[in-house]
Amino acid sequence: MAEAEQKPNLSLLLRCKVIVVGDAGVGKSAIVQMFHSKGTHYPKQYAMTTGCDFVMKELKVPDANATVELHIYDCSGQTVFKELTAEYWRNSNYIMLVYDQTNTESFRNLGTWLDLIRKKCPEKILPGVLVANKTDLEERSRVHLAEATEFARANNLDFFPVSAYRNTNVEDPFSAIAKKYPASYEEKLEILKDF
Repeated sequence: MAEAEQKPNLSLLLRCKVIVVGDAGVGKSAIVQMFHSKGTHYPKQYAMTTGCDFVMKELKVPDANATVELHIYDCSGQTVFKELTAEYWRNSNYIMLVYDQTNTESFRNLGTWLDLIRKKCPEKILPGVLVANKTDLEERSRVHLAEATEFARANNLDFFPVSAYRNTNVEDPFSAIAKKYPASYEEKLEILKDF
């Protein structure tokens, strides 16, 4: 009889929309492709993203008894496409800001990206992660770790240095988003219960 009374162990499937933004050439597509392919597909030739590329990947979150289906929108960093890609930002759950560690301008432009996102999505402050790409090029690094850490802290972002080329820590920012998403989902449910 005790077995009949036990509740089934149900796992939630949660969908989380992640927008990946940053200047052109910082390696957004390489990071997304390496994550999606489990490190087996590094783009050998640079092909500019026009508009947005979309990939989806599921990550299990055992502590939350959930699977998070990440819907990843890899947005073009070209100025000419900013208005077009901004249309994809609606109803996003997380942002991933990416800069090139060897390019100080790409780091300086992060504030502009955040401002643009806040203008296009004024209904909520999106949680997110800051990703420093090209850490394999240490000798050419132009952005100090302390600067990036401070920017992340000031903007309530988690910080992840990665190398898409070497497939170093590429999964970390995505895993962090997946681990945090069930808690934000639960918070939204609590808010809805009050209505």
